[in-house]
Amino acid sequence: MRRLPLEGRLSNEEQAWLRRLGEVAEQAGAKAYLVGGPVRDLLLGRASPDTDLAVEGSVEVVAAGLVQEFGGRIKKTTDFLTATVVLDDGREVDVAHTRTETYPEPGALPVVSPAPLEDDLRRRDFTVNAMALALAPRQFGELIDPHGGRADLAASLLRVLHDRSFQEDPTRMLRAVRFRRRLGFELEPHTKDLLLRAAGEQALSTLSGARLRHELRTIFLEGPSDALAALQELHLLEAMDLPPAGRSAIERARRLPLAAQALRIELEEARPISVCLGLYAGEAGMDADELGERLMLDAAERKDLSQAAQLASDPPPVLTTEDPDSELYFALEGIGAAGALACWVAVLDEAHQRLERYWRELRSMTADIDGADLIAAGYEPGPDFAEALRAALAAKIDRDAHRDDQLREAGRILGAGRGTGER
Repeated sequence: MRRLPLEGRLSNEEQAWLRRLGEVAEQAGAKAYLVGGPVRDLLLGRASPDTDLAVEGSVEVVAAGLVQEFGGRIKKTTDFLTATVVLDDGREVDVAHTRTETYPEPGALPVVSPAPLEDDLRRRDFTVNAMALALAPRQFGELIDPHGGRADLAASLLRVLHDRSFQEDPTRMLRAVRFRRRLGFELEPHTKDLLLRAAGEQALSTLSGARLRHELRTIFLEGPSDALAALQELHLLEAMDLPPAGRSAIERARRLPLAAQALRIELEEARPISVCLGLYAGEAGMDADELGERLMLDAAERKDLSQAAQLASDPPPVLTTEDPDSELYFALEGIGAAGALACWVAVLDEAHQRLERYWRELRSMTADIDGADLIAAGYEPGPDFAEALRAALAAKIDRDAHRDDQLREAGRILGAGRGTGER
């Protein structure tokens, strides 16, 4: 093992923080290592928001020691020999026992058991994520890299650790998409062959909807414009036993940043998984509700997925007519950000102006009167109230009608002379 020069990679404060973590672990009778993504990012010169510790020793005792040393609380512990500690300064430290994993069957959650660091690194997805940095005082800064991760970092390659990797844990196929984009790396040729073989065997179809959802959420969040293309290129939709994405859906997804800019929507906050899968389902003629159920999306994601699919496949004709703005309002009333984005990329350029006008200006408009005003004017509550208030809002949208004019317009629907104003 060789010591990794940390000067220039970490500030003095960051080095002191890692040293203290190693000291706290040693006081708890354990050895601590920084592992996985943070080590990879350290070697790449990238900031990492995570502090992932692997310890040879008691997770509970180390977690308690961190709380005693820095203040805070133990946020959660799991059956996977892990704990999350939230410190008083807001930082989170994930502590996990070095462990080995066995898979009862393809796609199943792993069965874990304590094991030495070498076994812990051997169970990981790619060599670039299978390195550790020793934090124990006497070994501080030593890089443990038994699988050639540093060389693959230098070559910008993603390489699995063994040939059964994708069969054991098919989520690694989806993580390949994520890391490939995030790091700008390519799949090592043999790894790509293994992935395509697993895709042909529909390995992802063995995963639960919840596990697929977790990985896909991250993929679409990090790269909404090219995620569909990446999944298609590696045949991962077919690996989920889903139809391939059409060229139009992929091209529409690539235009999502333009749509977000035009509509002034933060794309990352618009449930990208729903937008992208809506474009995919809309073109493929899939039942969006069934797709949402298959992936165990939450209620809000399912609603957005269905709306995005509908608007992508059948945009309202009013977007390309000269109908009054009120017709535009009522045709699009209630659409969310996901639906608006899907619609924008699906329609021709001449429809953009109308859609943008609705989203930026019209959608927030409301009538200046309500049911209480109609009752005060002498009208008996009934099913016609909704139509009357709709007419009042249309008058405001189309003619900038003031409150009294809106009330008169509502009265026209409810019947002239029925409202006396006296009760």
